[in-house]
Amino acid sequence: MGLLLQIHPVTPQPRLLDQAVQCLQRDGLVVWPTESGYGMGCSAASPKGLAKLYRQTTPVKAKVLALLFNDFSQISQYADVSNFAFRTMKHLMPGPYTFILPARHRTAKMLEVKRPEVGVRMPTHPVMRGILERMEHPLVNAAARFSERETEVFSTGEDVQEQYGKSVDLVLDAQSIAPIGTTIVSLIGDEIRLIRSGIGPLEPLGLEE
Repeated sequence: MGLLLQIHPVTPQPRLLDQAVQCLQRDGLVVWPTESGYGMGCSAASPKGLAKLYRQTTPVKAKVLALLFNDFSQISQYADVSNFAFRTMKHLMPGPYTFILPARHRTAKMLEVKRPEVGVRMPTHPVMRGILERMEHPLVNAAARFSERETEVFSTGEDVQEQYGKSVDLVLDAQSIAPIGTTIVSLIGDEIRLIRSGIGPLEPLGLEE
C-alpha cells in the first residue's frame, strides 16, 4: 500500500516535499494535488516510473501527455516554443492551463510515444510548486480521472489511495480539491485552438465561453 501523507495545502512541509522528491528520484509513482484536481505521475526521466504510470493509465499514453514544469527555460528543452507561443503563455503560466506544443524528438523518445505534440503545464498549487522547484526534470502527469476506464473522479488523496494504493508509492493528501481539469489549448501552427474548457478562463486567450 502506498504511503499516505497529509501535507498542508498552502504551506507544505519541506520535509514532506523532500520525501516526495526522493520517491520520484527512485522511480516512484506519486499522487499529488494540483489546482485542478489530483494527479498521478512520475519523473519524466524515469523509464521505470513511466512504465508504472502507463500500467495504471493505459489510455493516457495514446493521447497528448502533459508535462509539468517549474519554469519556461525547462519547457523549451522539451517542446518547440515559437515567439507566438511564448507571448501567449507567458501571462498565463503558472496557471490552470495545459498548452499543446510541438514536441522535440527527444521528448517523444523519452516518453515512448509517437505523437508529435506534447502538453505543457506550470501548476500553481503550492505542493506542486515545491516539488517542481526541487526536481531537475519535469514530471509526467495524469489528471483526476486517471483512466477512461474509470467512472469516478477523485477529489482527495484518500479517495485515490482507496483505489490505487497498491499500485502507487506515495500519496500526498492536501484536503479536498474539485476535479475540474485545466483548460487545454493548442498552439500548434501559431494558432489558438480550444481543445477543452476547464478551470482556466478563456477570455485572456481571446476565446469565448
